[in-house]
Amino acid sequence: MEFIRFVQSFHSPFLDTLAQLITSLGEDYFFIFIAAITIWCINKKIGWRLSMIALSSAALNAGLKQIFKVERPIGGYGIRSLRLETAGGYSFPSGHSQFTASIWTAIAKYLDKSWFYFLAGIVMSLVGLSRIYLGVHFFSDVIAGLAIGIIWAFLADYLLSLLEKKPTYLYLLGALIIVLMPFLPLPDFYKVGGTVLGLIIGYLLEKRYVNYCEKAPLWVQILKVIIGLAGVLAIKEGLKLLLPSLLLSDALRYLSIGVWVTALAPYLFGFLPPKITVKKESV
Repeated sequence: MEFIRFVQSFHSPFLDTLAQLITSLGEDYFFIFIAAITIWCINKKIGWRLSMIALSSAALNAGLKQIFKVERPIGGYGIRSLRLETAGGYSFPSGHSQFTASIWTAIAKYLDKSWFYFLAGIVMSLVGLSRIYLGVHFFSDVIAGLAIGIIWAFLADYLLSLLEKKPTYLYLLGALIIVLMPFLPLPDFYKVGGTVLGLIIGYLLEKRYVNYCEKAPLWVQILKVIIGLAGVLAIKEGLKLLLPSLLLSDALRYLSIGVWVTALAPYLFGFLPPKITVKKESV
């Protein structure tokens, strides 16, 4: 509490706004944007791995919070808490910090550039500090989240390299998620689990039937991003209006997003200049 009050002693309207902008780097909309662009325009394999690493980290975080059940500092004496819509559930470890650490560590590992490792460290630290400044996490929450996120990025990447060699293991992972859902009736798990199932299904479908090529002229890349993100928004919000308010509905919505990003959107992109966006290769 003392550390939070110390950090917040420097508060101002400008810093309030800045902290909320920084903390958004650890939220799902920013992640969807980065993962989708990577899959569609840069490297589909890295984009898929990045998505799986981030989502598995989110699932791990949800599980750890249920184990430790540490209450947040919200409502503590002298604590200002902002952006409360991002502070559901328990406090330890920090989900924003862990999620951000997993994503940026994975990207840094793939790029393997010293300058990006430095940039990733700054971004991770700022997101963690923003959670403390906003009064929704303790210092220990942030440190634990950052450490777990970094370690998980390397461990999950290694496990994914094994899964890619044996597609049967992907089927088993998908089956395990389905089996676990009734025993973990948590909104976050259903959303994450649904997305992971969608990514697995989309990965297998794309590899077998689409063989999508990411390279294209700039104007085509921009068009792909516009079409693709419009599809994500339509699925996320459209199905929310059509389906009943159930955990299973959340799983179905996010499963659909995963399949769209990895397989359906790339299939549609194949109708754009075909000599540029589609290539033939053996499966």
